[in-house]
Amino acid sequence: MRGFLAGLVPTRTGALLPACNEDIEFRTLAMSHCSDALANELNAFLDTQDTGHPFQLPLWSGQEGSMFFLQSKGRIRWMSQAGIQYPAGRVLRPIHAFVVNKGPICDAIETMDIGLRELVRTASAMGMSYIDIRPEWTGTFAESAEKLLAKTRWFPISGASCSLRLDLTPTLDRLLASFRQSTRYEIRKSEAAGIAVTRAEKGTDLRDFLELYSNMARSRGFVPEDTTFLASLLQPILADPSRGTFFLAHRDGELRGGVLIMRAGRRCWYVLGATAKNQEVNAGHLLQWCAIKWAKRIGCHEYDFGGYREQGNGGPAFFKRGFCGRVVRFFAPHRYVLSPARYRVFDLLTRVRRAAARD
Repeated sequence: MRGFLAGLVPTRTGALLPACNEDIEFRTLAMSHCSDALANELNAFLDTQDTGHPFQLPLWSGQEGSMFFLQSKGRIRWMSQAGIQYPAGRVLRPIHAFVVNKGPICDAIETMDIGLRELVRTASAMGMSYIDIRPEWTGTFAESAEKLLAKTRWFPISGASCSLRLDLTPTLDRLLASFRQSTRYEIRKSEAAGIAVTRAEKGTDLRDFLELYSNMARSRGFVPEDTTFLASLLQPILADPSRGTFFLAHRDGELRGGVLIMRAGRRCWYVLGATAKNQEVNAGHLLQWCAIKWAKRIGCHEYDFGGYREQGNGGPAFFKRGFCGRVVRFFAPHRYVLSPARYRVFDLLTRVRRAAARD
């Protein structure tokens, strides 16, 4: 939401929590106006919710994002960051949409309903064409949410995802024994080869890792995340070891790889990783094992491998499956159309582009 809401100030609307009959207010806030005290409140709320995800933490938005949240008697009950996208390109700027990545966050289905209705009202007032939500809701909450949204104008869209989640409650010995045999072998091989894994502590560590990450992206042919943004994200994580950690692997003084792990509540996520290509020994397995041990040590109950392709037989999917075979499927992304006329233009343009791509 870069620059679009830079001058936005908090606004309020009255509503009623159906379960506890308390007045609440819906607030809209540019992150550049977010105080440290409010950021701490948002973080604390997110940590109490099973629907929480680190991508919804205020630190992930930097100073250019915007936050929407419900408050009741000074307590946060629902929260969501929403970015703005221009799916038809900058030429057709009136066609723009709110996109909520890994949210909204709230475990109470009645309050989730209120928050979504207020988000729709706010997005409509701002002239949005539609809203997309892409949460990682699971289990009975996801089932209840699906029934709830089916009664309104929300509808599912493509892009349903899943991940692998490792139960961290067994002992470390039992966790290690549960890994694929080849995974255990690679961990022992890296340790025997003298690969040392340490926690990043200074700016030069970030610089070296981001250079490795960029080189890996070029060699494997994928578009990397913006390294300036990643550097701004990694800096606060170095200062707060309870929120996440950043492990680096070295051998003979040479950087061999790194992983970024972030926490929300009692769950950790593998967010980002990079390794140097080496036919003799690869640091990736040992880095993941160190990250898993760190997550268990700080009291987390689950370790999420940051997404998984069920049809994948090689590469990242095969690598992750060596640690865990438990697949968790998430609530399908949903869309709410606010401007049918503009959405029809966008839909027509999308179909034309797809037809041209097939030709």
